[in-house]
Amino acid sequence: MTGVKRLPAARPHLPMLMGLVFGRLRERLAAEVPDLRPSQLRVLEWLPVEGLTISELAECADMTTQGCGQFVRQLEALGMVEVSVAEHDARARVVRLTDAGRDALARSAAVLAACDEEWAARVGPERWRVFREVLEEVALG
Repeated sequence: MTGVKRLPAARPHLPMLMGLVFGRLRERLAAEVPDLRPSQLRVLEWLPVEGLTISELAECADMTTQGCGQFVRQLEALGMVEVSVAEHDARARVVRLTDAGRDALARSAAVLAACDEEWAARVGPERWRVFREVLEEVALG
């Protein structure tokens, strides 16, 4: 690589900008929490202490039950979640965080907090606060 900073030829649209920011975040997470991919983090972050069924988790994470089940199997193989039969329905499976899962979430939260601090320092705390508020409003309705 030549080290040339590449910029798009056209004015960057929002998805492109979000993708670039997410790419930087993905690199940081890969370096500091290599045992957890961002897509897996997306699933883990929804799990409360009491756990959720795979169907409930899929709904929270806005995924199909089948897709969520695949992530749960990956996370179980990594030791980040445990899966057990639900008390209310023998057909349902409840997913709960393990100590390893809680540790991975804590390390990820530290990376995300560091990024927040760095970006706030770059653009100024007030601009960052407003950016976050607007993004939350757009993303969460």
